[in-house]
Amino acid sequence: MALADDIQMAERHVLQAERHIKCQRARINALKRRRLPRGKASNFLQLLEDAQSMHLQHLSRLLQQASRERTEAGFAAAVALAAE
Repeated sequence: MALADDIQMAERHVLQAERHIKCQRARINALKRRRLPRGKASNFLQLLEDAQSMHLQHLSRLLQQASRERTEAGFAAAVALAAE
């Protein structure tokens, strides 16, 4: 899989996780309004937030790698031009 594909997939995971977290917070608020237990729902929210943190870290690493590769490609092109 190409780096660009990996970045797109990581971006999708980040967006999906944001939606899941938003929905889970809404569920917790609904439980709170009804004065129902929300311990397990809160624990699950923490898992979702932890997973989101990992998704964001992964995306950040991929973007850094892409930036390095662009820089290296630019440097190689500049060296090739200077050698002509």
